[in-house]
Amino acid sequence: MTALPLRLEAVEFADGSVAHVVLTPTAELAPPADVFAAMVVLRDARGWCAVTWSPRRGEWGPPGGWREPGESVVECVVREVAEEVGLDLDPEMLVPIGHEQFEPVTSTGRWPRQGGFMQLYAAAWPAVGEALVAREDDAVDPQWVDPGEFLARSGRQFWWPLVEVGLAD
Repeated sequence: MTALPLRLEAVEFADGSVAHVVLTPTAELAPPADVFAAMVVLRDARGWCAVTWSPRRGEWGPPGGWREPGESVVECVVREVAEEVGLDLDPEMLVPIGHEQFEPVTSTGRWPRQGGFMQLYAAAWPAVGEALVAREDDAVDPQWVDPGEFLARSGRQFWWPLVEVGLAD
């Protein structure tokens, strides 16, 4: 496991934008006013992880996404789970495990100009193998995969060291 917190310089994203990113494992929530997105490491009763394919980013990852106007951080992650994997997550299941802090280098892309945070949660789904269905097209082909398969699909992503925190038992 990579030592955290970890500062990553000049991370390039699929849209060509660049940001410095700090991965911080913590049970403390990022300041809600500065959180622009949220995601969750969602594991079922056997320990398998819900993952989705993002056509925009070209990668597998946990369910999550950008906040909508007027939406709380928790409302964001609950909505994203419903849209991307078709499960109705109880907000009480969410355990904050860390955040990514973004400092934009370029003025292109979707980032808030002042930067901000992506809040990461973990959650335990009480069932095993429940069918996952994408309700939106921004994330497709949701699947339950074992942690080894999740590592094989996503272990090279800049955010992986923080997701590993959610996989630790």
